[in-house]
Amino acid sequence: MVEIKLSSFRISSFTIFAAFLALNFAFYVIGLLSGKTVFNFANEANTDGTAYYTIALAPFKEPPVDSGFRYSTFLYPLLVWLIAAGNTFATAVTMEVINIITFSLSVAIFYEIAKTESFPIATIFYAFNPILLISMHGGMNEPLYYMLMFAGLLLFRKDKFLPASLVLSLAVIARPDFFIFALPYFAFAKGKRFLPYLSIILITIAGFGYYLVSRFTLQHFVEFARGSDLPPQLGIPFATFLYNRFFGATGTFQIRGTNLILNEIVVWTIFLAIILSIYFAVRKRHVDMFSLCLIVLGSTIQPAYSYFSGYFRFISLAPSLYKIPSLLLKGKTLKLLAALYAVFGLALLAVWFF
Repeated sequence: MVEIKLSSFRISSFTIFAAFLALNFAFYVIGLLSGKTVFNFANEANTDGTAYYTIALAPFKEPPVDSGFRYSTFLYPLLVWLIAAGNTFATAVTMEVINIITFSLSVAIFYEIAKTESFPIATIFYAFNPILLISMHGGMNEPLYYMLMFAGLLLFRKDKFLPASLVLSLAVIARPDFFIFALPYFAFAKGKRFLPYLSIILITIAGFGYYLVSRFTLQHFVEFARGSDLPPQLGIPFATFLYNRFFGATGTFQIRGTNLILNEIVVWTIFLAIILSIYFAVRKRHVDMFSLCLIVLGSTIQPAYSYFSGYFRFISLAPSLYKIPSLLLKGKTLKLLAALYAVFGLALLAVWFF
């Protein structure tokens, strides 16, 4: 196991995985003792986890229990169904267990990536991102997707192209709408060396797309994108962001209620991090092409999901966002900020669900 020196300690990626596994299982046990399961969390937080719970009970049911868009992120509910076999209580437990394990793995893999660039403390800012913590305990599919994406990225950087392409193909089935904005990076970063393996990913995209269209029809997805039943699902995310914040678009529950101040702090902090990440890349202080690809492409045309929360879940995949504190601060100030950030992330998680 690779080890590096962080402050005065030597920390392995396995230790980091075990620590975050224990931390998040502890939170889940507290929830169970309070009479909550992942379904309660997802339902009360009004997250997509309620839809994934229902799909996971019978993923091949006809007619489907939700829209084709939900089924396009099929890997998570399918994996839950394969383990829980449609049992209602086991499904709720399995959703949480999968998310805790995969998120903890994603933290350990992120650490392996960040430490090669001398940004190990960036792992703290990733691991305690409130949006990702809420996604994990809200039955969302980001933990599985992020684990696959970071694993694929790490393998890709080590020139292990076949394993990387296979892992990234699974990421396609987990969240094709997010993956599409990372595809250009993998297509061009290693030039012609990766192109033969890229075909595996493209075949997966085509095959999965054919399955979805066969099951739901192309017209279903066209109408969904146009917003026939909901607000339009395609647009410019920053336009949605500014409109919701300054003109109070209807239905955006995230910007109202008792959590308004905390939610706004999170949103504006990530918004600022996006701007700074681009600035540092332009000034050549730190150029992370994987992150830059996600930020530039995903910020110009990306599924807006009517709410802006979907965009921030997507953009939270960009590693450069978590390196910014290390580019601005040093020494004890950086460590203090990391500690306060971790406390804030856990506090917001508790406030959101309890």
